[in-house]
Amino acid sequence: MAESDERPRSVPPPSQDDDEAGRWSTPPPGRPRPAPPPGFNLERPQWHHRPLEPGELRRIPDLIRDSLSLIGRRWRPFGEFVLIGVAGYVVAFVMLFLGLNALFGGKFFSKISELTDPTGGAVVDFDAWLESFDVTPTTTAIVLLFAFAFACCLGFLVQEIAISRLALDDVRGRPIRFGQTLAASVRRMPKIFGLSVLVGVVTCLVGCGLGVLLLWLAPPLGIVWLLAYFVASVVFWPLLIVYFVMAYVEPRIPSPRRWWRLIRGRKAAIWGRVMLLGIAANMVGFGLGAGLGALPLPALYGDLFINAVIFPLIFVLGAVFHLLIYADLLTGEHSAPAEVESPS
Repeated sequence: MAESDERPRSVPPPSQDDDEAGRWSTPPPGRPRPAPPPGFNLERPQWHHRPLEPGELRRIPDLIRDSLSLIGRRWRPFGEFVLIGVAGYVVAFVMLFLGLNALFGGKFFSKISELTDPTGGAVVDFDAWLESFDVTPTTTAIVLLFAFAFACCLGFLVQEIAISRLALDDVRGRPIRFGQTLAASVRRMPKIFGLSVLVGVVTCLVGCGLGVLLLWLAPPLGIVWLLAYFVASVVFWPLLIVYFVMAYVEPRIPSPRRWWRLIRGRKAAIWGRVMLLGIAANMVGFGLGAGLGALPLPALYGDLFINAVIFPLIFVLGAVFHLLIYADLLTGEHSAPAEVESPS
């Protein structure tokens, strides 16, 4: 009988995407959780506040300060991704303007210039100005407008995924690799895009679609359903932020069951933190919009500046803010020491 080949076999080094496989999901019964890979640090970094218990969320002032501190430490790679995001938005808005110009028979830019004079005062009646447009939905206009929406969506997703992964590497004390992070974000983007479309379609059909049907069949019941759907959306969507952060940084798309287990007992705290950041970001955006509205520029160009320059910066703060919430929750899931099989 031939002897079995017991020579040691070389194992390829784990990649940045694969070295955490098995750390994110609950192992089957009877199987121990694998040991943390090299470089995986379950301990929190040294922040400027008291140590927290596993799974405890840091206070809101500490969360804001830690987010700004992390961005300050990693401003260079974050800035590079912001520049990529700004370039993408500029290209997208060029397609938007060209699409609108084709949609309005080549008169869009001349109509925009009619809105303001050098002192910023309106020189035309706005209602009459709107009625003066001659809409011609050509194929070129439709393609350009669709390309604008698609480019904005993809640019936002790549930037959001990349910033989240960079922030997680910083939290774990890993080296920051711009090229690897960008490549991993581009690879992950189609899955996140599909997941976003799926969640959007399902929630729209369940909420708005069923609401419209009930309004047609039984108007009082339809109104009650739409009100309940609105309340449920306000409660549900801030919690769903954590699920998308998990999808951004983990090797596989997480199961809803694991997401629900991760946020269990912390839903009110998560909701409050996410809503606080969202309200603050909207106040900043509206404030900048009001300030730019006082300039002698058409509102459309002010919106272009806000969307192409200001919002990518706000996205960075939001991504880091949400990642730190996820990192706090993860310490509770990984607080127990990993089991190691005893040698036979």
